[in-house]
Amino acid sequence: GGGGGGGGGGGKEEKVKSVLEGIEELLREEFNMVEIKLRIKNKGDPYLVFLLQELERMNLVLNTMKSQLTELSLGLSGALNISDAMDALINSLYLNQVPPAWLKICGQIGPTGTYNRKTLSAWYDDLQLRWKQLEDWSAPTKPLEECPPSVWISGTFNPMGYVTACMQVTARKEGYSLDEMRVQAEVTDVLDISTVEVQPERGTNIHGLFMEGARWDIASNCIAESFPKELHPVMPMIHVIAVTVDQLKTEGVYQCPIFMTTIHGPTFVFAAPLRTTVPAHKWILAGVAMVMQPD
Repeated sequence: GGGGGGGGGGGKEEKVKSVLEGIEELLREEFNMVEIKLRIKNKGDPYLVFLLQELERMNLVLNTMKSQLTELSLGLSGALNISDAMDALINSLYLNQVPPAWLKICGQIGPTGTYNRKTLSAWYDDLQLRWKQLEDWSAPTKPLEECPPSVWISGTFNPMGYVTACMQVTARKEGYSLDEMRVQAEVTDVLDISTVEVQPERGTNIHGLFMEGARWDIASNCIAESFPKELHPVMPMIHVIAVTVDQLKTEGVYQCPIFMTTIHGPTFVFAAPLRTTVPAHKWILAGVAMVMQPD
């Protein structure tokens, strides 16, 4: 497939050009890390360290996308020869698939293949929401060390890093070692995140999870059987708390695994103990899990 294959490729090239322009039009500049770092008050704060890593990763994604798209523009206009890499990019844009190089930086591709099930347009919408969260989080109008009232954990590149930061903060505050800490999850009844004003004193609020194989019953405050045809019901906001092993509730809970996508296995993040009024093996047999991306 040489660039468009002569006369017959006009339609393909036009389509790729319009997709490319559509992406470039909305692509934001990289985050100004020099300016952001000047606002740091507490360099060792685990949440701050996490935020900086997320910003650096987002910058890498933005930079890669920008340089590859700029190069492809030049190729399509005839200023550069179309290389194999450009040809692969042309095919991805034409088929509405996310280029593997972009997925790789986001950690959405691994030895077993891609973990991303989104089309390029849906993936790009999601990426814009991700950088919007980072814009709000790193805004000059608030301290960098202060997290959003609830973190959209599904919009982070390294969700486990955020949970670990929460465990580190608690461990330091209460004088434990990180090894002694475990995750405790209290599911709230909050579905409208805009009503949440501030993070809790202890632990952290997260949202953006969906249930698979069951649903969360807010009224009974426990896992319940899913409604017919409801594949991935939304989970309310979850208050994640770090506790020591001896404080961990083990009675009447199901250790619910959380995955980044519906492709399980390599996308496992952590397990959260959820309240259940029936024996946990019911949910184990049903393969009940929570996912961050339902498609």
